[in-house]
Amino acid sequence: MKRVTPSLICSLFVSSFIIHPSSGARADGGIPRLSERAGAYRVSIFTSPTPFRAGPVDVSVLIQDADSGELVPDIRVTVRAAPCDRPESSITQPVTAEAAINKLYRAAVFELPEPGWWDMEVTIEGGRGSAQVRFAVEAAGPLPRWWSLAPWIGWPAVAIALFSVHQFLVRRRNR
Repeated sequence: MKRVTPSLICSLFVSSFIIHPSSGARADGGIPRLSERAGAYRVSIFTSPTPFRAGPVDVSVLIQDADSGELVPDIRVTVRAAPCDRPESSITQPVTAEAAINKLYRAAVFELPEPGWWDMEVTIEGGRGSAQVRFAVEAAGPLPRWWSLAPWIGWPAVAIALFSVHQFLVRRRNR
């Protein structure tokens, strides 16, 4: 039976961060941007990616009854995004449960065309009345196009590194 050495454990730990970097993780729709009472609703809004940047974005919304905290099922939600300096150039998108990863949420996935400050407005219409919340968010520049190919280009380097560590440990043990 082979003995597990501390250096092997350390190597596996480090390689797990190379293979699965935490910056790519998405938890419940992203980073929280707003949570406040609006009319009869408690509205919580999350955005992704982190850091928020131009390109494909996800705006997730959790809507609860303001008094009981229960989820409100039968409502219509829209999100409108407009550059702070050009409110007439807005993007309006429906927020649906189908677009959400976590089905407790509703989400809108759309393309943010440029970096800069954006005004976000979420409108809710339902049996408990209408409500509206607003917040501003800064979008960084988009990632370079090659970044989406990085996992495909980089995985051989990870395999080579793991093989090299293995060979190093085998040779060290044989000495």
